[in-house]
Amino acid sequence: MSFAAEGSWCIELAERKNRKPILEAALFMAQNPVPADKLARMIDVDVVRLKELAEELKADLQSENRGIHLIESEEGYQLRVKAEYVKYVRTLTPFKDLNRGLLRVLALVAYKQPITQSQIVRVIGNRTYEYVKILEKKGMIRTVKSGRTKALVATKGFADYFGLENPEDAKKLFESLPAEPEQGAVTAGASKGEEQAEESAGS
Repeated sequence: MSFAAEGSWCIELAERKNRKPILEAALFMAQNPVPADKLARMIDVDVVRLKELAEELKADLQSENRGIHLIESEEGYQLRVKAEYVKYVRTLTPFKDLNRGLLRVLALVAYKQPITQSQIVRVIGNRTYEYVKILEKKGMIRTVKSGRTKALVATKGFADYFGLENPEDAKKLFESLPAEPEQGAVTAGASKGEEQAEESAGS
């Protein structure tokens, strides 16, 4: 192997070794989950290799002396504080990727689960449907069959996000979030009509 070829090979090897820390740095800088294909383009690998690197990084972060871990959802990859350390750092960045509307939906689910969408609409308004879709995509709530309609419950992803032992411990997190109706909230009569529509869709 020539000197030039050997030098080129060494540079390529160094770049390969740097890809995992670059992946970690990218996820550290991102405020929201990053899709696998976007990360793959960023560090110049295919998606299969990206997922391998993500699994390696996930394993590295499982060490007990690391305060963060890597999670994967439908939206992509994201670094989160480990559940046991959330209580120490929560005041620094209180749920920066969840706006007030999303937090209020989570509060209602936490207090009333299982709760139907139409019950939440009565309190928050028609944006409930948008919020529910976002929270389902984030893996924080899921729908369950409840009679002739569907209800919402918190998931393990919800518990992990807030650093809880289980989703049932969530009520204490939302004591400072009053559930007053937002402007544009529907009337009880309209909500009843929506609830009947939900029942028809669920039957």
